[in-house]
Amino acid sequence: MTDPLLQLQVLLRSEVALVRLQARRAAAQTKVLAAAYAFAFLALIMLNLAAYQQLAPGLGFTGAALLVAAVDLVIALLFAAASRNAGPGPEEEKAVNEVRDMAYRELSAAVEDVRTDMTRITEDVRRIRSNFGRVGEGLAPVVGLLAGAIKKGRKKS
Repeated sequence: MTDPLLQLQVLLRSEVALVRLQARRAAAQTKVLAAAYAFAFLALIMLNLAAYQQLAPGLGFTGAALLVAAVDLVIALLFAAASRNAGPGPEEEKAVNEVRDMAYRELSAAVEDVRTDMTRITEDVRRIRSNFGRVGEGLAPVVGLLAGAIKKGRKKS
C-alpha cells in the first residue's frame, strides 16, 4: 500500500470493524446472560420449592433454606462464567488489530516520506533562490552597461 489515502481508509475501516466486533460480542454475551438469568430464575422457583419441602423435615426450615440458597448460588455462577465465552472470539479481534496496526505503520511511513520530501524541496528552493541572487549580483554591472549603451544609442538617433 503506497497511497496514503488508501492506508487511511484501511485504518479507519479496521477501527470500525473492531468496534463492531466488540459490540457484537457484548450483545451476544448479554443475550446469553439474560437467558441464563431467566431460566435460572424459573427453574430455581420450582426447584427451590421442591427441595425446600423435601429437606425441611430432616434439616429444619432454616437448614433447608440455606442449602437450597447455596445450590442456587452455584448455578448462577456457572451461567455467569458461561456468558464470557459467548460471541466472536479474541482471534477475530486480534486479526482486526493486526490489520489496523499494519495500516497505521504504513501510513506513518508515508507521512514520514512526505515530510522528508518537503524538507528536500524546501532546501532546493532555498538553494535556487540563493543561486539567482548570485547570478543577479554578477549580471548587475553587465545590465548597467547595456542600459547605458542603449541610452547612448537613443540619444545619437
